[in-house]
Amino acid sequence: MTATTIGVLLVILCGIIEGIAQVFFKRSALAPDGKQLWIGAGVALFILQALIYTGALQFVEVSTAFPIGSIAFVVAAILSERFLKERVTGTRWTGIVLIIVGVALLAAHA
Repeated sequence: MTATTIGVLLVILCGIIEGIAQVFFKRSALAPDGKQLWIGAGVALFILQALIYTGALQFVEVSTAFPIGSIAFVVAAILSERFLKERVTGTRWTGIVLIIVGVALLAAHA
């Protein structure tokens, strides 16, 4: 496995963590009790994401890493639909597919 591949995988992991953190923040907005728990979990994930992302930048250029990080939008949409019962429209699904295609192209040429 090359250093660039490691960097790309770390950036994808960061996107997944960021998507989960966003869902936690939404849960904090919806929770009548325990808001601090959801906010704390979201903040902790953002700190973890920042640390991993900083390490990933040792292996991949930021001009490649930053757009790959948009995978967080995909994760947030899927988790929001599944766990928050939010509706994801056909237009949003089209956008999600385009993001996945873009991330795949960037990752393949990193």
